[in-house]
Amino acid sequence: MTIEQDCLAVLAQELGPAAKSFLLRQCRSHLNKEPATLEKSDIENLAKWCQAGIQMAIGAQVAENVRKGILALKQKP
Repeated sequence: MTIEQDCLAVLAQELGPAAKSFLLRQCRSHLNKEPATLEKSDIENLAKWCQAGIQMAIGAQVAENVRKGILALKQKP
């Protein structure tokens, strides 16, 4: 799986079908790149921005779960 697919899997657990558009928005707005070009070096920044966006809309606990899930992708081979 690509990093984009892994991130979508994490986000879909909390956001369902909105995960794809959310990831696209975070990548374009904050990382200035497309989700398909995500690299491991982007994971920490992406986790921070996803947490911020989700916390405002859904709540702190869900945001923290997403942050942890995305950060865990750094350990994936």
